[in-house]
Amino acid sequence: AADYASVDVEHVVSKGGYASSQAQYVRLGKEVAGLQLGVQSRTANVQSGGLYQSLETTVGKSVFGVTPFVGMGFDNGLNGTKGSDFTYTLAGVTTGTGIGPGYLMGGLKTRLTSSEPTMTHQTLAFGTYSYPVAKGVAVNLNVSKSYQDIKENAYGVGVGFSF
Repeated sequence: AADYASVDVEHVVSKGGYASSQAQYVRLGKEVAGLQLGVQSRTANVQSGGLYQSLETTVGKSVFGVTPFVGMGFDNGLNGTKGSDFTYTLAGVTTGTGIGPGYLMGGLKTRLTSSEPTMTHQTLAFGTYSYPVAKGVAVNLNVSKSYQDIKENAYGVGVGFSF
């Protein structure tokens, strides 16, 4: 929704054989000509050792209180090992509403295509409650659940800035 930046940290628990991790996110959003543009950088420090880094860009349009979006992503693979990187496309939808002093946002996104030799399917349901602590500054409480090939539950906190 409009212009924002956030930095979040989540504890990710694997439910399907993938490594559990601590994930750090940097998210940026900007409204341009009625379109919602987004960028998300994710770095996951896996408990078994190593890092995964991904970058997603999205574009959406708010219609009747929901924002459908499409995007592209790049995953660097474990430790950026040569040949482990891949690109993917995604689609999803978000919606939100004011609750109490804060704002509750929820959404769903899924991978559509991938350059992986065998595509790893993933659909993610997510939610954030942003509680304002100062003008333009909020504390974020985040939860998410990943389905299909990647099965994970995550929860975390962060700080968001609106402009």
